[in-house]
Amino acid sequence: MLNKNHSVLLGCTLYLIGLLIFHTTVEGAVRQRDINYPAYMQGIDYGTGVTYIVGHNPPDSDTVCTAIAYANLKRELGINAEARIAAHPNAETAYALRYFGVREPLVLENASGQNIILVDHNSFAQAVKGMESANILEVLDHHNMIGDIKTATPIYYRNMPIGCTATIVWLEYIEANVPIKRDMAGMMLSAILSDTDNLQSNTTTDLDRQAVYNLEEKAGIKDRNSYFLAMEEEFAAYKDMSDKDIFYSDYKEFMINGISYGCATVVALTPEKRHNLEKRLGDWVLKNYSTQKMDMLFLKIHDLETYAATISCYGDGALECATEAFGNVEENKIVLESNLSRKKVIRLLQPQIGKWANIQTRNKAA
Repeated sequence: MLNKNHSVLLGCTLYLIGLLIFHTTVEGAVRQRDINYPAYMQGIDYGTGVTYIVGHNPPDSDTVCTAIAYANLKRELGINAEARIAAHPNAETAYALRYFGVREPLVLENASGQNIILVDHNSFAQAVKGMESANILEVLDHHNMIGDIKTATPIYYRNMPIGCTATIVWLEYIEANVPIKRDMAGMMLSAILSDTDNLQSNTTTDLDRQAVYNLEEKAGIKDRNSYFLAMEEEFAAYKDMSDKDIFYSDYKEFMINGISYGCATVVALTPEKRHNLEKRLGDWVLKNYSTQKMDMLFLKIHDLETYAATISCYGDGALECATEAFGNVEENKIVLESNLSRKKVIRLLQPQIGKWANIQTRNKAA
């Protein structure tokens, strides 16, 4: 009788274990079946180690927040991915991280030999040290293809003419049918608001707007304008920063036809503060231009009150090229009634600098 009771108990136990296993399997199958795994992932060897997702140097909110959100998506898709940054984030990005309780990613000191996904850039000039020797698997970007990145095998390259790389990542969440949690919604929202100046930038598209409307609800942001202003106030305060630190806080370098040039973007809260920054940073550039090792430098400053902007020009040919691209010159700077994104500025400047470089080459040969 005892043996019979043991047999019944054992049978019940095995049944319950089997039921639990079956239930777990079904749950897992449903979860996996609901996710739309991108077909391109089958053609990429992510390996068994970590794939680092990193943006340009110096980092901005699109670079940092997008890397975080995309790494989270990749993990949901079964990839061992981690976000990294090229340097410590600026005050605006730090505010977004604190607000949504997201840990600041570690700095990637050297990319050599690592599996890498690039976001928000496609040029070694803006990349982490050692990127030429990295195993680049993917690139997500919204800039023109001026980069010099080459790979030994085909990669996933997604470039869209929109306001922010985070919008692409939001779209990939939707395409993969992966739920967006509050913290990740906050990261992508912060990136898009930053890159599009709260949807006011001339590069903003309907897709960016759609993403923002969706993400602000998921992130629990009831007053988007107030949140954006809080971000920008942190950024534009430039607390305890030297003139050099402010100039390079949002700076990128480019090259065309042998001419190297850099473009810094600075934000002021009011027109008065914009004028002060123009004078302060202009004096610093004039004093230190010879040490910057660039053929041309451009300093774009806009204020959040009037949205007007100026582009100060330094170096042989810089003002000539900017005049051809934008017109409306005052002294050594271009005056814009409405701010342009740096992406738009570079898109208009690049052909003029290329033409100027060709003229110089012909003059030297004559």
